[in-house]
Amino acid sequence: MIWFLEFRERDVGGPVVPGQVAFPTGISDPSATRDALSVQQHITFLIHGFNVNRASGRAALHAFAAELSRTPPLLPPGAALVAVTWPGDSWAGPLGYPLEGNDADDTAAALADFIETWIPPGARFDFITHSMGARVAFETLKRLPRGAYVIGEVCAMAPAVDDVSVSEPPAYRAQVKDASRVAVLASRADTVLRLAYPIGDLAQAFLFFWKDVSGLALGYHGPRPGRFAPVPPNVVSVQIPTADGVGHSDYLFTGAPNNKQSRAVRFAGDALAGAASPRY
Repeated sequence: MIWFLEFRERDVGGPVVPGQVAFPTGISDPSATRDALSVQQHITFLIHGFNVNRASGRAALHAFAAELSRTPPLLPPGAALVAVTWPGDSWAGPLGYPLEGNDADDTAAALADFIETWIPPGARFDFITHSMGARVAFETLKRLPRGAYVIGEVCAMAPAVDDVSVSEPPAYRAQVKDASRVAVLASRADTVLRLAYPIGDLAQAFLFFWKDVSGLALGYHGPRPGRFAPVPPNVVSVQIPTADGVGHSDYLFTGAPNNKQSRAVRFAGDALAGAASPRY
């Protein structure tokens, strides 16, 4: 069963609002209610990234979840799938990127609040993220009380966070160490992360210097050690060969997946299953 958990008020852009279980026409299950979600003991959150409107977010996460659930399923038995849509887009399109870090952080705060309100302690959480969805996931873990929930696998595909963020204590090192494992899928053929991310990150650092720093993307070349700390041993990084030409849009999909997208689904399934070396 797939739940749709929304933190957006408008179809395009708009503010972050408290999480509500939604029932998109044609793709929702009427039994996927908030009360039914609150009794789940193993939940996998799927979180899209930047510049995705409401309709596209719903469709892409539903398609990815459906592929994970096919026979034979790639999803661990008993895991509930929750598609998280959030306003990481704007009428300005890609030009709005420098401001979307705040929306990602606000979504994380709202998601953590939803979890603490409706999901009893002791439940296990896994995450599958794309692009800036990784920031939403890691910031959510920062806000949850440590030890209250079991943090399982975090699968970050093309993560649009700094490459040292999994190592640096001020960033996400503590949250990474609390997880069973963090699996990163990176591609040097991703021109969005190679060219646009450093520029947008620099703008964020200028606008929000108290909490953002400029750096290279984790989803471009994988994790780097921090200034005073190595990459935690529970981080596994898979670098897609540059010759494969995998760009930023080659992970999520809304129709039938192509070969690159099917391999992204396989990677996520292997990561959730705890495979030592997730396959792409």
